[in-house]
Amino acid sequence: MQRCSSGMWSSQVSKTRFFSSLPSITSLTNVESQLRAFWKDPDPKISDAISIFHHAIHSNRLPSGSAAAGNFLVDALSRSKNYELAFSVYTMMTKVGIFTSFVSLSCLVSYFVSTRKPELARGVFGLVLKRGFQLNECVMNLALKGFCSNGEVDKAIELFDVMGRHFVTPSIRSYNILVDGLCKAEKLKEAVELLVDMEMSDFEPDMVTYSTLINGFCKQGRMDEGMGFLKEMRQKGLEMDVFVYGALINGFCANGSFDRGKQLFDEMLNNGISPNVVTYSCLINFLSKTGKWKEVSLMVNDMTQCGVPPDAVTYTGILDGLFKNGMATIAMGIFSLMLSKGKEPNNVTYNVMIDGLCKEGLVDDALKILEMMKAKGVKPDVITYNTLLMGLFCDGKVDEVMKLFSKIRNDVNSVEPDVITYNMVILGLCKEGNLDQAMEIYHTMIESGISGSLCTYNTLIDKCLQEGIADKALEFWRHAVDLGVIPNSVTYGVMINGFCKNQMLRVAKGLLVK
Repeated sequence: MQRCSSGMWSSQVSKTRFFSSLPSITSLTNVESQLRAFWKDPDPKISDAISIFHHAIHSNRLPSGSAAAGNFLVDALSRSKNYELAFSVYTMMTKVGIFTSFVSLSCLVSYFVSTRKPELARGVFGLVLKRGFQLNECVMNLALKGFCSNGEVDKAIELFDVMGRHFVTPSIRSYNILVDGLCKAEKLKEAVELLVDMEMSDFEPDMVTYSTLINGFCKQGRMDEGMGFLKEMRQKGLEMDVFVYGALINGFCANGSFDRGKQLFDEMLNNGISPNVVTYSCLINFLSKTGKWKEVSLMVNDMTQCGVPPDAVTYTGILDGLFKNGMATIAMGIFSLMLSKGKEPNNVTYNVMIDGLCKEGLVDDALKILEMMKAKGVKPDVITYNTLLMGLFCDGKVDEVMKLFSKIRNDVNSVEPDVITYNMVILGLCKEGNLDQAMEIYHTMIESGISGSLCTYNTLIDKCLQEGIADKALEFWRHAVDLGVIPNSVTYGVMINGFCKNQMLRVAKGLLVK
């Protein structure tokens, strides 16, 4: 809360340099009229409005008994999605005793939702009731959405259950928010139960309800149930739209049933529904992976003629298919074409390029893609770096592995390494015979709160036994067991082989029996 003090306002206003050129404020009416003008058209006048409000408060031009001007400003800032500034104005109002309206309190809920603090959004409800206002469905829905977006769908359901206590009747939108939250949390059984509850409460599921359920089930590969909801839609006379078709087409393609997906695509065309770029991309992605380049070309031409230009997702699917089919040179050409068309690659596109080039042994080209990625302001993620580390390791460039790892760890703006990152480094060091440094990296990983995986322990146990350090190998074995890591045939094979070579036949036999 401290960062929203008057100091922040001084900083904000000094940056915009409006104090020296503020209009003369002669009356409260003048202040309100200026802020009302901002309320009607907020975006171009944000700095002016903030300056006027701040100056009015500190020059005592805005009496504490009048709230209209401040509440206008909070509402306008919130509507223009300047939630941080809206919260700052709200804080200033409460400090000088200006009465905040129900609209301002609603904006406070929006602020906490936007900053992923739904629990605080829910806390505002008590303040609303204390001020004598009545909660409404719109404000409650904001909090429901906040919990669901934050992955706290159980808390959203709790809030939904208590809505009636505050005489707030949920709407179809309330139900749809929860259905969406449950589907995204992969709680499909609960989502269906909520559908039943909705119908028993005399709410008729709409297009949004069914498209959300279909999308949720299709993403889990449960296509029969997804088609079952489609049947229900038709029975209730609900017309399918491009989003419903898209979810089903994507589901069938992702599960290897291209023919079923294409059948729905043709049905969609026959019903006069125009495919969007997502629908086309699902089909193109499947065709690219299976190397059906003639069909890919025809579909790209078709979508272009229909006025649906390929986007980054479309190009990414094609690039992924080209690399998977060993066509790296053509993939580089398509990537250049994509850039020339003004289609900016996203994080996934760059990762596909880096992965494909590394697997072709073109690690230097992959590193150039990384530099291009950063130059365009796209932040590499842990997958990007892990892919590069693997590429460098497979290319025998262990020194480069260590340099890149050091760069990741020392860059405060970089991603946090995960267990795969550490495994790449440990594997590289062990391959180079540098067990001591590999063990240092292992301890660094543990100190960072990252538990080792089966790969970690197999690598370290194998190297320890190769170096004749059997007691250290057993120590890593105990670490793995304590963490609940289940040994596999590789683990036992490494240990039996290692103990035999170290003349520890009794231990080797014991492991064989185990």
